[in-house]
Amino acid sequence: MDAAQELFWTRGYDRTSVEDIAAASGVATSSLYATHGSKRDLFLQVFRRYCAGRVDVVADAVSDSTDDGDELLAIFLRRVVDDCVSYPDRRGCLMLTSLTELRERFPEVVEISTVTIAAMEQAVATALARTAHRAGRRLHARDVAARAEQAVLASQAVIHLSRLPLPRPRLLAMGGALLRS
Repeated sequence: MDAAQELFWTRGYDRTSVEDIAAASGVATSSLYATHGSKRDLFLQVFRRYCAGRVDVVADAVSDSTDDGDELLAIFLRRVVDDCVSYPDRRGCLMLTSLTELRERFPEVVEISTVTIAAMEQAVATALARTAHRAGRRLHARDVAARAEQAVLASQAVIHLSRLPLPRPRLLAMGGALLRS
């Protein structure tokens, strides 16, 4: 699955063949088909796993024990940017690129992405509510949800822009501006 994820992430679905995955993984093509069914089935398994992993990344990024919601979101954004720039090829996000490439053909990609974004927003909202509670502040659930949506949207924009050769400080500044808007 790791080799398949790497290829789908860097090349996209259409430019990745089962033969490419077999060569990269050292597993025979026939074994891949026997285990995963079709290329589409393999991709969807990889995509689900990737998206679940990204939710975990978001939850971890907002797990700091700060009492300041703005600081929490700044930490979150720094972690997102640091993850983006850690890949020399600036590959962006498998979820976002797959939505662009496959949303018309694979309704499952839209469904999985929708659930993933909602889970990311929930993780951020939970962290913001926890942060406010620790600081002795009461926030309306609607405001917390809106702030979480804004933070996830900002992170997705920064991830997409990270595919350009923009330096880390510029990505952080752009993300910060989105968080403040």
